[in-house]
Amino acid sequence: MIRPSAENDFVFLCQLRKLALFEAVENVFGWNETIQNEICRREWEEARPDIIEINGQKAGSYLVQINSDHIYLGRFYLLPKFQGQGIGSKILNDVLALSERENLPIKLCYLQGNRVGSLYTRLGFKIISEDTEFVHMIRPLTTK
Repeated sequence: MIRPSAENDFVFLCQLRKLALFEAVENVFGWNETIQNEICRREWEEARPDIIEINGQKAGSYLVQINSDHIYLGRFYLLPKFQGQGIGSKILNDVLALSERENLPIKLCYLQGNRVGSLYTRLGFKIISEDTEFVHMIRPLTTK
């Protein structure tokens, strides 16, 4: 089940973010708990992601923002115990279908060293830029 996040999801989302990003952030920037908590708070205030629930348990989150020229996919995290079960692929397929319906490409960004890049590549995303910290990708519209 997918639902909008509620006020009482903030702590879960910050813990989820830490579980999902700790290794990559540690490798790129070094993990600073204070800075990461500030980033989590700022992200929460900017836009709230949807919550993924499996059998009544919070399993993950993702954010989809429809802009005039693209769809942005961000903050896509699953708790480790829910990974490898096809949940992430289902969410991504839903976003791909949205892209086709809206006739907009999808953009995303992830930290260097995060293993999610191979999944995005398999789904047709292409790297548009990268530096020592981030990889920016786009999935162009498919031609039928």
